[in-house]
Order: sequence, then structure tokens, then C-alpha cells
Amino acid sequence: MDLRGDGAQAVPPRPAASGEMGLLLCDPDSLQHLPAVLPGITHVLVSPVGDRVLRLQLDLIHHQIQQGAVPSPDLHQRIAAFAAAGEGRLHAMLIGLRRMSAINATYGAPVGDAALEAVEQRLTRQAARLSGGASLTLRLSGGDFLVAHIMPEERVGWQVMAERMLRLVSDPLDAAGHRLRLTARAALAVARADEDPVSLLDRLSTGLAVARESPADPVRWADRQSDHAPQSGYRLEQEIVQAIERNEITVLFQPQFSVVSGRITGAEALARWQHPQHGEIGAGTLFAIADKADFTRALSRHIRLRAMEHASFWTGPLAGLRLSLNVTAEDLGERGFARRELAMIAASGFQARRLTLEMTEQALVADLKRASARFSALREAGVRIAVDDFGTGYSSLLYLKRLPLDYLKLDHAMTRDIGGAEADRIIVRSIVAMAKALNLKVIAEGVESEQQLEALREEGCDYFQGFLRGKAMEADVFAQFAKDALSPSGER
Repeated sequence: MDLRGDGAQAVPPRPAASGEMGLLLCDPDSLQHLPAVLPGITHVLVSPVGDRVLRLQLDLIHHQIQQGAVPSPDLHQRIAAFAAAGEGRLHAMLIGLRRMSAINATYGAPVGDAALEAVEQRLTRQAARLSGGASLTLRLSGGDFLVAHIMPEERVGWQVMAERMLRLVSDPLDAAGHRLRLTARAALAVARADEDPVSLLDRLSTGLAVARESPADPVRWADRQSDHAPQSGYRLEQEIVQAIERNEITVLFQPQFSVVSGRITGAEALARWQHPQHGEIGAGTLFAIADKADFTRALSRHIRLRAMEHASFWTGPLAGLRLSLNVTAEDLGERGFARRELAMIAASGFQARRLTLEMTEQALVADLKRASARFSALREAGVRIAVDDFGTGYSSLLYLKRLPLDYLKLDHAMTRDIGGAEADRIIVRSIVAMAKALNLKVIAEGVESEQQLEALREEGCDYFQGFLRGKAMEADVFAQFAKDALSPSGER
């Protein structure tokens, strides 16, 4: 029903029957003229509404009808009661598991149901622990879960909690005798003043639909503010500068391995902010906050320098390990980048010939000529260059030919289904063949199963990293991990 421009129009005379849903489109001013409960209406969109958002919502409703997942009045009542019982703003996240249909098809519905129950228990315990017990966790349709909490508006804290929840979901779980690894996407929202549960759930559903389409952004805000950076920001933007001085920003190392031999070959450095109030903040949120504070370059340099200082102690049996570091578009755009980078490498004590710098496709293609010149200077000193997240951006043969590259790094999305989906395998096969023709090595990210690893081995991939063999770990833990892996008893 479309009430835009006519808020006084009559609402449907009957409630939706089982298996039916109703979508209401209205203007903000129309809301005050409508009753709190709208018979027959299960979803609400408040204008202005773009065609893409409307299409996504209609697709979602169609999918929910097919799944028999009509939001029940009881669900709305529970959310409303929870919001009324607390003091502060209602913060909500809608978490959607991925590939549940594939798990049901592969292992059967009982395994899928057991996995959903295990995830629900994890989310309930974690939400209660992080909120001091004042939380609401509900399992909705399919593989969707709602987590809510009442607190003073805190977008940063809520995004940090969402990132923790998604990491918790990704931990291996045992379901009816099968060991599974799940991934998820999340949409976040802070309830508006006088917003009813129907509208809130609708916003979250639309945000989750957008998040499911994104290969790179697992957490989305279900509003018109930034998808990446929470907007509570000035205090956090100031704290990030002090965080470096307080040594709260730590560097973790995720090991990389040879696909053929299984031997450890190096590690990628990843950043985490151990915030005294919010706990661990991941790299995505960390750099989004730094970007708002115009602190991206300083943060990126700090992380690379700290990583190289740690890696300078990789001597003896670790002397052959390589280190991979991420470079941002802001880094590359800085005048004198190559010269300063070489000076920083020398100051760290790490050898340039053991270093790989990674940059995304999107950042590289912005200025191919400048990127080529600056990377050429670094390669002359022995540094190797990798294209990160390959397959999610432009993937143009033009820049692959014009830039001085050594590696292509396949994004998680490229490797996730390679063990089962023939189309994904064909794409990876084509990329590997292209890379070999250009004399480039291929690194696969996000390898989580032996099936994926075997498929990558068969297709000729060179290196891999992922939860299958090692998560990101602190410097001293990684050093011991690498020593054990390289010992005669640890080598594969």
C-alpha cells in the first residue's frame, strides 16, 4: 500500500492471513496520523525510498513468504516490551547466516537445525556477557537472528559488538556430528524516537539485504549514514591518535603457507585496536575511524613500522619467512612515498627482499602511472608487490600488464565456494592461468576447509592463508607457531 502524499487514506480492513505480508510506503509526516498497529501491514518503508531499496525489500518479502517466515505479532510485542523496560536507546542488529541452504542440501535439515541452535546459544551467551545481561536475542526466520540492547546511543560500541558477534559465528562448531564453519552478515540500527518494531525490523531487513550483496563489508548500518564508520565519532577520532602513544593498537600476524608442500612461508600483518572501553576493534572499523580523523596515513605507517620491527626478530629458522603489509590509497598518493617507505624499512631492521606490499585493485587503478612509478622504485630495492582482494574490483588486464606486480591475492569470496561450485572453480582456474601467463604467483585468502585447499592445489594456486591452518595471532605467539611448524616434527 502506497500512502505517500496521502497519510489519511484508509488502511487495509483485515489482518494479513498466515503466509501473507503487506508493505506500507508512507511519508514521515504520515506516521503521526496512522494507528500504532496497522492491520495487514508487516513491513514499512518511510520515504524518500530509492528504487533499489524498494526492489530489495520486495525481493526480501517474496523470499520470506516462500520460507513461511511472516513476522509474528508476538515478535513485535517482545521487542516493544524490551524497549519499554530499559532506559536509553534501543540498539538492534540483524545477523544473517550465509549458505544455510547449501548446508541443508549437503548434510540434511537436522544438521542445519543443529547448527542454528548452536549459533543461537553462542549469540545469546555473548550478547548477555557483553551487555551485562540486559539483552534480547531472538531467532527469526531461516538463519536470521535479532540481537538488541538498551543503552545510551553508542554507534561505535554497537559496531564493535557486531564485529565480535560475526567473529564468534565464524568459529568452528559441531552440529550433529559434523564440524562446520559458518559466515554471516549483519545490519545495525539505533531505533528512532517513537519508531515501532515493524519499521525497525524493516530497516534492518533492508540493510541486511544490502550487506548480503557486498563481498567486502560484512557490517552495514541500516540508515543513510556511513555504512562503515559509526557516527559517535569525535571522541573516538581523538582517542585513536592517543591510542598509538598508549600502544593500544597491536599488530597480529596471520600465517601463509605453500599450497603444494604445506610449509609456512610468511605472514600478513593485521591491525587491532584494544580499546579500554569497547574492547577489540577490527581493522575495518579502525581505519574508518582514522579516515574520519584524517589520520589514515599516520596509522598505516605506524602499523607497517611496528610489523617490520616485530619481523626483524625472525632470524635463525625464521629467516626465510616473508612479511606482507597493506598499503592504502592515501599512502600511495603521498609525495615521496617510495623514498620514505624504503627509509622506514631500513630503520626497522627488516630486509626489503623479504617484504611484500599489498594494495587493492580500487586503489591501484585510480592512478596507474603514479602507482607504476612508485612501485617500480620499491621493487628495485627488492620489495615485492601484490594486488589484494583480486576478483572483487576491476580485474582489468590493462593494469595487470602495466604495473610491476608479483602476486595476485584472491579474495575470500573467490575461494569460499571453490570446493563445491563448478562456476567458482572455473573462475579461479581462469585467474590462475592468467596469472601464470603474466609470471605472477597466486595467494588465496579465507581457506577454511581441506576441500577448498585440495581444489586450490588442483588448480595450481601457489600460497594460501585462512582459519584452516592459522588465525591471526600476536607476534610472540606467531614466532613460536612458525618455529614449531618449521621444526622437523612440525613440517608437513
